[in-house]
Amino acid sequence: MLPSISTLNRWCLVVGLCLFWSCGKKAKTSGETKPEVIRPSQTEIDSYLDKQTVDCPGNQACPNYLAKIVVILGNNYKQCTGFLTENNILATSASCLPALLRLNGQDCSRDVFFFFPAAGNRPMERVGCSKVVLVSKTEGTDPILWRDDVAFLELSTALPGRRRAVLSRDGVPNAQRFTTWMIDQQDEFSALIKKGTCESVHNNYINPLVWTESSPNMLFADCPVLRGGTGAPVLDARGRVRSITSQNIDPKLREFLEATGLLREKLKDMIHATNFACAPTPRDGTVLDERECAKDLTYARVDRFRSEMLSSTILFGDLRKKLEESIRSASRYVRFGVKLVPKNGVQEAEIFPRCFKPFAEWLGTFSSNRNVYVDNVVLPVRSFKRSMDGYARISGETVESADKLNFVQFSLKNIRASRRSSILMWTRDENDELRTFPGITEECPASLL
Repeated sequence: MLPSISTLNRWCLVVGLCLFWSCGKKAKTSGETKPEVIRPSQTEIDSYLDKQTVDCPGNQACPNYLAKIVVILGNNYKQCTGFLTENNILATSASCLPALLRLNGQDCSRDVFFFFPAAGNRPMERVGCSKVVLVSKTEGTDPILWRDDVAFLELSTALPGRRRAVLSRDGVPNAQRFTTWMIDQQDEFSALIKKGTCESVHNNYINPLVWTESSPNMLFADCPVLRGGTGAPVLDARGRVRSITSQNIDPKLREFLEATGLLREKLKDMIHATNFACAPTPRDGTVLDERECAKDLTYARVDRFRSEMLSSTILFGDLRKKLEESIRSASRYVRFGVKLVPKNGVQEAEIFPRCFKPFAEWLGTFSSNRNVYVDNVVLPVRSFKRSMDGYARISGETVESADKLNFVQFSLKNIRASRRSSILMWTRDENDELRTFPGITEECPASLL
């Protein structure tokens, strides 16, 4: 059984998820200081930037509003994807930027640079960053709780000759196919633009807070974030941007899910993304569904929803009812119910006599001097188990075994006298025990009548 978040926090050492759940971090000692980060010299930065390339491979027609972003991070460099929304405004993910730049109005001229691929008669273009126009606050490290992960940056030079991506507030429906364009950094300097196909995923264990087209953070399958792919546009069939890529799902969470034994197929590559049904933009303050966009994003809610996904009552309720329906006519005399009994990691369906069928329908078929009757009833042998598909959606699965002959004994004498009787049930299996059900009458719950 999959543990909930709170359980994982308590038992992270047991399941090996200490790094994922931030357990066991080394405590800082007094006087401990971070090593000084020395920024590369301007000559080194200029040399690095001069060698950068971004290309659209082969005969592929890449949108000319795409850009490779190079960010200076201390003494290192980072690549991301961006796209023009105005001739001087570019959108990307906030998580692409260092913490010092995640502030509206911040000067980004020394730290962020844009490279647009050659398109038609236009050569590859390098443009500087002027300032941060709008940026999300991505608190913590878990994208599940990020309401949005988006940044809008002002270019130092406008590019009126390039197209602009159109943002859409229409949201992201479940199980829909979308197109994405990502930067794939090949080595230290060169990058290719890669086209991919993503499928939206709602209601799964990885992020149970995604349940409608208006949920603020989204999840997509089959399109992992490439090196440089953070901040890529996710487009609908009309080429409108519905979402923007954020981060891959945590590899330790993937390892944990793969180790549970619940997967019935390979777990798909999945990424977190921001939904433009809710995300802030410089020009548009409306949203698709204010209530959904503003809902609480907390671990307490994640924990509760994951627990509900694992609930036996919810998962197996319909399967149990269907099994009860299938045995309504198994006996002329007895109506059976089904209850679930946990055993060896599954829920065994235990069939029991819930009530007698109306006595008026069959009691008169027996002679008045017959006192006991044994009915031969063939009943199914079933158990239910939790199962997870490649999208990390949890469902109940039926495990079938061979049907078994049951012997059902009751007292005709007692029924005639008191309208009730004990029922005995057994099989020929030497491992099965005789079961006794006292005081059975013809009164059944309305759901079974």
